[in-house]
Amino acid sequence: MWMIFAALLAAAETPPAPTPTPTPISLLAPSSAGTSSRPGSLAELARRIKLRLPEGSEGRTITNESLKTLATGVELTIAKAGPPVDTEGAEQADAEAEQKQAYWQERYWEAQAELEQAEAEVRRLEAETARLQNEFYSTDDPALRDGVVKPAWDQALADLQAARERLEQARTAPDKVRDEALRNGALPGWFRGTAPRRPTTGGAVQE
Repeated sequence: MWMIFAALLAAAETPPAPTPTPTPISLLAPSSAGTSSRPGSLAELARRIKLRLPEGSEGRTITNESLKTLATGVELTIAKAGPPVDTEGAEQADAEAEQKQAYWQERYWEAQAELEQAEAEVRRLEAETARLQNEFYSTDDPALRDGVVKPAWDQALADLQAARERLEQARTAPDKVRDEALRNGALPGWFRGTAPRRPTTGGAVQE
């Protein structure tokens, strides 16, 4: 009887074991390359869930009762992957921008080249008319002077007038092309610091 009474007394004096504070767990859906961020079915979500249990839970059998304990203080978080980077769209936009720049630079350089050609043509015809004028007044033969030199001089004067009119138009062409390009979204730097390219005999344009 005494032994039974001592055992009961010891049990009464032993404090109950404290209830362990549940450790929060997180359910994470790890993102991976090629996985869409759009939620699928519950089965698909379950396959992507990684269960991270508290320390010391390894080997524990999951039952209805243990789930209640584990659920205490649990915070469920799902890591959402960011939107995929549209590299193909970015590359296409860069290519279109380069084509646009090349197009407007080409037109601007052609306008510059036409201006230089018009200036050169005016200089050539001015020299030609001056030569024919001197030849007209220095020729003693009336037939040669009036029948050959005078018609050539008149034609050179007409050509010079037409060349000067083309030059006036050519002088405004580069600025017109640049203004049109700027209205179309071109950048001012596209037309600065670059020498115009010269057209070849085949009509192509080269540096």
